[in-house]
Amino acid sequence: MEEEIYKYFVNILTFFNRTDRDKKLIQAAGVKLEATSLQAFISIGRMQPTKVSDLANVLGKNHSSTSRQIDKLERNELVVTHNSKKDSRIREIYLSQKGEQIIKKINAARSETMQSAFDNWQEADKENLLSSLRHLSKTLDEIDDK
Repeated sequence: MEEEIYKYFVNILTFFNRTDRDKKLIQAAGVKLEATSLQAFISIGRMQPTKVSDLANVLGKNHSSTSRQIDKLERNELVVTHNSKKDSRIREIYLSQKGEQIIKKINAARSETMQSAFDNWQEADKENLLSSLRHLSKTLDEIDDK
């Protein structure tokens, strides 16, 4: 059973990590953002403040590639960075005001897409899914804490 769970889990992750779907989401949101930058941008918004090494780890990319993505987002005024007060060698990354506005549009477009996907689901089925996802998330967090 665990293999089948893993199979569907990977299928879901693949759905959310496809660049062609990112392009559609960006278009639906009506924002100007490169699809190749979307995952980094979304992750910064979720993790802020964050640092290059943590973001690289989440994205599965190396430090220099992630740093270049951040630089590109910063040039486009979507994120701001500054040296950490605790350690000046560490760059802390936040969404800019413009970035915050764009992430709201992306979240709204994503919400519309998800609502459309769940149109034929019963409310109880959605509640069961949410409960299971919370349980899975908590379980995975506990694995990281060990």
